[in-house]
Formats: sequence, structure tokens, C-alpha cells
Amino acid sequence: MRKIAIVTDSSVSFDEEQLKETGTTTVPLTIIHDGSEYLDEITITKEEVNDLLRDNAVLTTSQPNLGLMIEAFEKIKEEKYDHVFVVPITHHLSGTHRTFLQALEEVQLDNVTIFESETLIGVIQHAIFLIKKLNDEGKSIEEIEASVNDLFKRNESYVIPETLKQLKASGRISKGAATMASLLKIKPILKLENGGTTIEKFATARTDAKAYAIIIEDMIKHGVTPETHELYYAHSEGLHTVEKFHKAVKESIGDIDYSVSVLPAVLATHAGLGTVAIQYVPKLDLL
Repeated sequence: MRKIAIVTDSSVSFDEEQLKETGTTTVPLTIIHDGSEYLDEITITKEEVNDLLRDNAVLTTSQPNLGLMIEAFEKIKEEKYDHVFVVPITHHLSGTHRTFLQALEEVQLDNVTIFESETLIGVIQHAIFLIKKLNDEGKSIEEIEASVNDLFKRNESYVIPETLKQLKASGRISKGAATMASLLKIKPILKLENGGTTIEKFATARTDAKAYAIIIEDMIKHGVTPETHELYYAHSEGLHTVEKFHKAVKESIGDIDYSVSVLPAVLATHAGLGTVAIQYVPKLDLL
């Protein structure tokens, strides 16, 4: 079987068991607070980031540490992998993709595929599981690349923030979406749009139940069923929302497979506490 390495950034939100299962190497993203830089999940935890957000601290993020990326690729080069797959968060929301390219050029690895994911979190996780599955089945590099790129065209990401405060402050939402920040008693529903370029206003609702119904209706419109798709949830202290939403999904769509992750700290920094991301993807066997 081909010996492959899979590399991504810490926004994937894999736990240790998932990293081991997939053989994935992660490079930490950088969080800045009060003039100091912290490495995601190394020198600052999700819980510590949430505590800072709760105290209304000003947090920002920056490009990943180039030196750490170079170190990771040098180790991979020494271990003589047959091929390396790099799956970063969308380059529109982070400088990770660009820094990976710089590190690869420095180390001079040439047996590498670096994807333009144009997405984040659960879809990145799904892509990594897909790469491992197809490699285990003996698929060619070209077949793996085609299937992963197909996945990146066949998913959707919805965001339900508790408020738009953090997204507005970080400039991660479009002007149209930002205008909703001043509205009272409105539940905003956002979508990752334009190939991962911006987080756009999708709809608004007066109640949680109506917000859930709008998203589920859109999922049904795009052919999401338990037989063809699975769901990924990521939350920042919003597990109660995930549970309520998935109950509504089961009532409308059926008993669909799903996974739940904690929203990575670098994304919670921009999205704020209480935020929930909902993503649908095709089942692995259909890719």
C-alpha cells in the first residue's frame, strides 16, 4: 500500500484519536491577544480562548508559523513518504494555504498535492477520511485528487451565531450580513458563500425553530437524505443548539449520520461564543 502523509492546520478540530486514525499531521494556527502570540491548542486551549471571549477580550489571528510548517515538512521528507496530501482551511479566511506553499518551496518537496478546499472544519475532516479510504483501496493519486475536489464542490456550510458581534469586529462577514448586527430579536442564518470567500446573510428568523426549518428546507431542496449525505456540526459552547437542531433534522429528514466537534479556537475568535456551524457532505461511499 502507498505510504502517504496528510497535513492540515489546527482548524480541522480533530481529537487525538482521529489524528492517529487518519495519520494526520496538524500545524497550529496563531491567536494574538494583548500583543502576545499563542499557538492554537499548544500554548492556548479552546477553553482559554472562550474565557477571553467571555471577558470581551480583543482577539485576532495571524498567518501560521512558517518555521513550524517547515519543521513538519522536513520530518515528512526524512520519512520518505510516497505522496503528501495537504488540506488547509479556505485561503479566503486564512493565510494558511499561502504559508503551506512557502514551506513546501523551502523544503523542496515535489510529491505533494495541496488542495484549494474553499471550506473549513467538518468538510476538511471528511476530505481527510476520504483520502485515507481511497488510498487504502489502492486508488491512484489522480483518482484521490478528483474525488476530493468533487467533495469540495458538493457541500454546504451554514452558520448560526449567537450574535454578530465577533464576526462584525473581525470583518469576516459581508456588509449585507453585518447590517443585521443592529437588528433586535432576529435570528441570523449565515452561509459560507462564493467559494469560501465570504460569510453571507442567508436568512433571518424570529425563533430558533423557524431558523432550523429554513436550513432544513434548504438541505432538502439540495437533495440531502440519510442515504446520500451526512452532517458535521461544530460549536462554541453551543451543544444545546446542536442537539435541538439535530432533533428537528430527524423529524424532517430522518435518522442521518452526523459528527460533532468543538469549534476550533481560531474560528471561535471570529464567530463568538454560542456559534454553531452546520455542514452537509455526500457519504464517503458516494464519492
